[in-house]
Amino acid sequence: MSATLAPKLNFSRFRDSGIDYASLQKLLSPFQIEKLTFFFKVFFDADGNGALDASDFTILNEKLRNIAGWDKNSEEYHRLVDNNSVFLECLLDQVKIELNQDREGLELRSWDEALKPNKVVINSVTLNQWLNMWAKLCASASGINDFPIWVQLIPTMLFNVVRGKNNLPYISKDCLRNFYENFAGMKGGELDKLTEQGFETMTANGDYMLNLDNYCLLFSNFMLGKTIYGPGKFLFGCFDNSDMQEKYKIITIAE
Repeated sequence: MSATLAPKLNFSRFRDSGIDYASLQKLLSPFQIEKLTFFFKVFFDADGNGALDASDFTILNEKLRNIAGWDKNSEEYHRLVDNNSVFLECLLDQVKIELNQDREGLELRSWDEALKPNKVVINSVTLNQWLNMWAKLCASASGINDFPIWVQLIPTMLFNVVRGKNNLPYISKDCLRNFYENFAGMKGGELDKLTEQGFETMTANGDYMLNLDNYCLLFSNFMLGKTIYGPGKFLFGCFDNSDMQEKYKIITIAE
């Protein structure tokens, strides 16, 4: 990671000894695992207890409201709360479905066991469940439209937060700068450099507006991009930006 063009985040501290990274890397690249772990630990797990639940969204909603500059009684804030409530409900349902699918020995149950009410209750999501869920979702997706509808709520929510009080139908450079500053903690010259590079990359040097449609494409690249070479990593501005100073490295696959 560039020491001068990105926040000094130590991603090695995100690794969890209880996670089977070897199995995950059959479906996800190391950089995808890094991004998804960041998404869990830094963005969603607001209280830092290692489990994503309703209490995290209470904290997250308030944090995002402050970044966007919305009033608590504003329509935008109420929409944010509603969208995040739906997202959490669907997330818990998805984890419950996968938990039932992964249970071993189901085919050996007796009829009495099979007909017993399923009392599995999921109120929170661990990092291990989160990574395994995204591994399966990303493996079957090639773009944003291939993800479930509830996943597609995320880029819409992020777009509205970054745009903030801007009444225009796109994210301006100033809006992006505000988000980098208040979410990623960037300051001074580092903030200026990252904002310039991030905005130029995400708008293809100004050829495209950073509207909702293009932002959704960037989010798709954030989720599906396997290497540091892609515009999606600039959504948050805190990943390996060494490509800003180094030449593109050709990746070869050994036969």
